[in-house]
Amino acid sequence: MRYPAIIVSGLLMLSLFASGVVLADDFKIGVLDFQAVFESYEGYDEAKKIFDKDIETWQGQKQQMIDELMEARENYEVQRLMMTPETQREKEAELAQMEGELYQFEQEKFSPSGEAARRNLELTEPILEKIREVVKTVSEEEDYDLVLDITGAVLYSRPDFSLDEKISAALKAKG
Repeated sequence: MRYPAIIVSGLLMLSLFASGVVLADDFKIGVLDFQAVFESYEGYDEAKKIFDKDIETWQGQKQQMIDELMEARENYEVQRLMMTPETQREKEAELAQMEGELYQFEQEKFSPSGEAARRNLELTEPILEKIREVVKTVSEEEDYDLVLDITGAVLYSRPDFSLDEKISAALKAKG
């Protein structure tokens, strides 16, 4: 839902105007749909194909592990009554190990810090960086003061809008 982001962007602009930071006649704002630009970039389709192929490979490996685990469980259930208690414990330990390996594989590949996330970043970061560079270049060449994504995220702001030094000085003054 994009309406809250638009409202936030509107409030941001209103507060800038109201605070006297900028005058409305001198303030130039640009808005773009970063996601649409990203998806329309020439390298996006190739990166997506590579990523989807990797995911498909990992999903296939995961499914194979699941199938092997299910088959091992079924065999255990069929043969359990004929097993000695010691053999049952051994087979249960094997099943637990298989479950642990499956869980570890899922974490290594699909967790937020897993290989899929790292691969996605590796494939998309060069594209994102190119887009950021072009946004900055166009913003500076066209004299934009502020460029927003349709989600409300600030993609570019004039360097003189930064309050970093003032805030740092105020913090040092307060001790």
